[in-house]
Amino acid sequence: MSSNSALSLFSCLGLLLFPGIGFSADLSDLYDKVDPSVVVLHTYTSSPVEIKEKQGLGSGVVISEKGKILTAAHVVHSADSVHVEFRNGDKYLGKVVGSVPSADIALLQLSRMPENLPVAKLGDSDRVRIGHEVFVIGSPYGLHHTLTSGNISARHSGDALGKLLLNGDFFQTDAAINPGNSGGPLFNLQGEVIGVVSHIETRSGGNEGLGFAVSSNTVRELLLQRENYWTGLTGVTITPELARAVNYPFNHGMLIQTIASDSFAERLGLREGLIPAKIGKRELLLGGDIIVSVAGISIKGDRSLQEIRNKVERLNAGDRIDFQIYRNGVQASLSSQKP
Repeated sequence: MSSNSALSLFSCLGLLLFPGIGFSADLSDLYDKVDPSVVVLHTYTSSPVEIKEKQGLGSGVVISEKGKILTAAHVVHSADSVHVEFRNGDKYLGKVVGSVPSADIALLQLSRMPENLPVAKLGDSDRVRIGHEVFVIGSPYGLHHTLTSGNISARHSGDALGKLLLNGDFFQTDAAINPGNSGGPLFNLQGEVIGVVSHIETRSGGNEGLGFAVSSNTVRELLLQRENYWTGLTGVTITPELARAVNYPFNHGMLIQTIASDSFAERLGLREGLIPAKIGKRELLLGGDIIVSVAGISIKGDRSLQEIRNKVERLNAGDRIDFQIYRNGVQASLSSQKP
């Protein structure tokens, strides 16, 4: 018997005796098919306390012929501008149109449409099982359109992964994920996007087989099927220690750190931090507004932010949203109409 015949017979016996076990697929053709829909995101952020503009790098995936791109919220949420680079090197401006930091997902809109825009299909993550083979395409350490593969290792709820992730369903995978992969697609072997890469858990700073991606059905539920906004602000929750340090009279609120250009927060007239300081072990920007409450709900941690989000969603377009803030030692009010 030839070696090829023996291998074929072994394969058939393996499938008969162990039907749940197969051989790893050759991903070459599948990569060629889906890779054009994967983009590199170059982010630019200016800071009033730094001379140089900060540059960031992430990944994303086109999911709509109308130019919608999925990525991770932490890649673009505080960016002043985002440049979207396709595989052929063409670059277009992207605007953040939705962001859910509590699930680490965001949506971009291309400023103009490229010809023959490549689009990836969003799959059904509820059909994904532990052990399924998957692959990731992204830009780890700036190496664009890199493929890594592995399996689904586990499934977790967002609140099990840390206090910053309160929503959604996350896949754990051993497909190698490194800085630059964030926001990129997690594909199944049908070439469907079943997740958006979020982060890694690491002690060394590199991949250690603990990568996490937000499930595609979480993306649908929180980002595509609900009203979404991009606040463009980052902040830290007020603690008793921080309240004493800034002479703030309340035990709740959010100290604004940064505000992105052309975001809702900038249009509302909120002010970002200007003074670098270290309080305890935390490096912060002081001097910005403290948001006390939104729509009558006091900010008392991340759960209250979700309550605010839910209340705003129930309002009608044009309804007023009130913001109570603390600025320069004085309470003040700001308001905006719901878009």
